[in-house]
Amino acid sequence: MKTLTIANQKGGVGKSTLAVHLAWLALEQGRPVLMVDFDGQANSSRTFSESFTGLPASQLFTVEPGALTQAPQPISDHLALIPADVAINDVEGLDLASIERPAVHLKGLALSPETICIIDTPPTLGRRLLAALIAADAVVSPLALNGYSIQGITDLQKTIQMVRTRFNPRLKNLGLLANMVNSRSTTHGQMLTELRSALGDKLLPFTLGHRVAISDAIDRGRPVWLGTRGESSQRAAHEMRAVCAAILEKLQ
Repeated sequence: MKTLTIANQKGGVGKSTLAVHLAWLALEQGRPVLMVDFDGQANSSRTFSESFTGLPASQLFTVEPGALTQAPQPISDHLALIPADVAINDVEGLDLASIERPAVHLKGLALSPETICIIDTPPTLGRRLLAALIAADAVVSPLALNGYSIQGITDLQKTIQMVRTRFNPRLKNLGLLANMVNSRSTTHGQMLTELRSALGDKLLPFTLGHRVAISDAIDRGRPVWLGTRGESSQRAAHEMRAVCAAILEKLQ
């Protein structure tokens, strides 16, 4: 199993949107997918199911290794879900040792070696993000081009490096993904230029535009590349599919 964490401590940068599109493309590629949702808003969870059964995400933190009694919720033949539950927000108050439990639990699940596990994280640098990084083989960080989002880059990168040093040396930092980019905005263009100069190859060489078609597709519970019409929607579909394909390839 390969595990990919979607991380940024800032909200509204498109983590859940990217997570579910990565899952959809992996499924289209014939790969089994386990979606794990650590965000109390449960956006990724609700994209795939409105009723949650099976193993809730909070138990990955609260149950001792080897003591789980529930399995992930099956959504389809190749998709399973560990949904965010009400108690997932409470894990921030647990002892520090809890951050290493999810990695152990996920490795112990009876899943195909071909499975791609995608972990959606909350907008915080707390225990849930640390646990997701400890459990991951790779991390990618969507980034919105505004001052508040960019200001958090340094802290996030320091957190990723700390996890690599202390807990998970195999963790591969795939980089930062500029998301919701307005190609007509001079400000966004300047920000991208400055970020590329400052970050080098830490900034991924592709971007996602700010397109209504993506949010509309999420509302309909399908990837943006299915059933899209119109030039703008087609561009959104092409961009999202290309970005997800590149990330999944890097994960391998």
